[in-house]
Amino acid sequence: MRVSIISDEISRDPLTASEIAASWGLKHLELRSFYGDRAPRGMTASDVETVRSSAEQFGLDVPSISPGLFKITLDDERIDAHRGDLRVQCLDMAEMLGATTMVVFPHVRPSPETPDDAWPPEVVEDLRETARMAADRNITVALETEKPCYGASGQSMRKLIEVIDEPNCGANWDPANHHAYTGESFEAGYEALRDVLVHVHVKDARIEDGERTVVPAGEGEIGWRAQVRALIEDGYDGLMVVETHFRPKVAGSRAATEALMDILREAGEPIE
Repeated sequence: MRVSIISDEISRDPLTASEIAASWGLKHLELRSFYGDRAPRGMTASDVETVRSSAEQFGLDVPSISPGLFKITLDDERIDAHRGDLRVQCLDMAEMLGATTMVVFPHVRPSPETPDDAWPPEVVEDLRETARMAADRNITVALETEKPCYGASGQSMRKLIEVIDEPNCGANWDPANHHAYTGESFEAGYEALRDVLVHVHVKDARIEDGERTVVPAGEGEIGWRAQVRALIEDGYDGLMVVETHFRPKVAGSRAATEALMDILREAGEPIE
């Protein structure tokens, strides 16, 4: 299994992130933020090259990016940029880095009360056009299950991917995000998505005194050991990307990385 980590969970400085990730035995990074901004915002071609060369210096590659495309509501004043220059910049950055997977969000719902499967036609149009543009560059679009967005559950995400109906558009399965929206462990959402799965984000969570706490894989309510076994049995060959979301930053990311690696070793799965 290929294990990666979102680089800014270690450091927004790509050289530092690469050095530390390599020292943990990782070979892959997912780019999300570059210093103060979510990449590629504010980045030059030279900055993108800095990310690529920093990773390469420590024997890593950058096979995926998460630029936050369409993580806004449809009435946000930035929507034209997401449909225009920003979308092109995201694809340019992926191509420059050699990334073949781009994580995209199915737009933020106007309110928490809006059902996550009640997407308007514009959502489908934006995501379908993004997939078609990405296909021209041999890039896969991975739609993330995210609580505030359409397709927040695995079940509704499956419906959305079927409606989009583009061969290079699949799911970025984040069972902890599915849990945040539905309260369910991984099983039902994964069953819905298992044959359209192209990418996986790894974090765990549990409810303590009514508060949701993010924890390393295997310490929460997601059922990561069973989830990993299911991925192996189904022949999943994509990335498993550590996403920490807790502090302290470096120690937390190291603990989360080691937890996932321990689960994979327990399952007898080689780590790449």
